[in-house]
Amino acid sequence: MIGPDPEVSVRRRYEDPVEVEEWLTLAADGLTPFEVALIHRAFIPGQRVLDVGCGAGREAIPMTRNGLRVTAIDLSHVMARAAATHALAQGIRVPALAAHVTALPFRPGSFDGVAMLGQVIAHVSGRLRRVSALRSAWNVLRPGGMLAMTTHNRRCRWRFRLYFSWVNRWRRWSRVLGFGSILGDYDRWSARISRGRRGSPVFFHMYDFEEAILDLREAGFEVVEARARAEFEADRVDPALRRRDYLLGFVARRPQDPPC
Repeated sequence: MIGPDPEVSVRRRYEDPVEVEEWLTLAADGLTPFEVALIHRAFIPGQRVLDVGCGAGREAIPMTRNGLRVTAIDLSHVMARAAATHALAQGIRVPALAAHVTALPFRPGSFDGVAMLGQVIAHVSGRLRRVSALRSAWNVLRPGGMLAMTTHNRRCRWRFRLYFSWVNRWRRWSRVLGFGSILGDYDRWSARISRGRRGSPVFFHMYDFEEAILDLREAGFEVVEARARAEFEADRVDPALRRRDYLLGFVARRPQDPPC
């Protein structure tokens, strides 16, 4: 294997004490209007919701305040502990634990909803593992349960399109010549993920609209709504907004019948 391990890069970044403090600061911002719109479409107060990739509680705390019964998980045990502690300091109980998104440690059908906000799916390397993560979310949902998910949109900016058109080609030729790479198409490293602060490089996969829908369906979900952030915030379907927006949102349902 050439280069750092993607999962190790994610764990190292989110266990960095400076990063944890940064995410505790971000937690005070709460949900964005985009995320509020997704949550209102996906969940009903009183439902049990799993917050995957909870960070320091930015999503879990306001979801709990809005009447959802939230359990939080994060790959980083440090972040999970920070989320639970931060919630308690505000008089809120949010059970939080460290767990891997591809192997959620809950019985099938344990939750009415799963939230995968903050583009958390981007930190999972390899399409098979991303579909496995989505299938793990499918498994812990009851039949009819809902998933709210956000991703990046690699098609929104010309520089992304130009970068990936060249780097994907270069990686493919490198593999043909025997110089393997752990990065696949539309993967990248980023040193800047929170308010512009630079840190150790962390793995990202950048989705586009069609790829995200394909993976959700492959995992067994029925896609209910799929739009860009600006479309959700404006409460309308507008492909022109979608082409320009950096973030995409998806609401998907676990069907009542199991996938074939």
